[in-house]
Amino acid sequence: MPENQQQHQNQANTGDDKPEGKTMRKFKYKPRSFYTVRLKIAKYEINDIDNFFERAKKARRLEQKNLEQIAAISGENVPYDDRWGDDVEEFAWLYSEFAIIGLWRCIELYRKSAMRAALGDKAAERAYIHKPFQKDLLSLQIEENKIRCARSVNELRYLNNAIKHERRVGKELAVFSRWKNKKGDKLGDLESHYYRLRPFAERYLEDLKKRLNNVKSPSAIPAGQVSKT
Repeated sequence: MPENQQQHQNQANTGDDKPEGKTMRKFKYKPRSFYTVRLKIAKYEINDIDNFFERAKKARRLEQKNLEQIAAISGENVPYDDRWGDDVEEFAWLYSEFAIIGLWRCIELYRKSAMRAALGDKAAERAYIHKPFQKDLLSLQIEENKIRCARSVNELRYLNNAIKHERRVGKELAVFSRWKNKKGDKLGDLESHYYRLRPFAERYLEDLKKRLNNVKSPSAIPAGQVSKT
């Protein structure tokens, strides 16, 4: 074999034919943080709520159509029972309420798991109570009211409470622009409010996850206490 051909063969065997000045970089896998993984789960849960919401809405429309057909067939001889229409309206309220409650539940569960990972079980137990949750976040140098869409998520929290208590606009909810001058009124159909608040909830979780990932270590402020500054 000619000398230059033998040299080329040796280079092929040893890998010496790599471009000069370049080295192979070994791929380094960077595992996703707990907060990122948990957010992915929360998004799956929110998508499940979306699916429930759309299915329930289709069922409502079908029921409304059936009632209209019954009324048309009955004519003037059989009076239309307004209670049927009320039942359809009530169903619309129910599935919208369930969707709102489910959306808030996704926020609560994420906050609980995040506090357990960051500060332990006691902080996780407090995560369902807003003020202690804010104080625990502050111990991580995170101001909850500065998280993206925090105000809209706070509205979602008050709306969730109103649904579970009286189904009427309470004084806390009446502070928000969409509910001004409606204190004491029935909440009514919340379909439009679910569509409005859902993207805000997701943006809030995204920003909270980002801030938690940037936490280096808990501050000197003990969990559950607020800085004097």
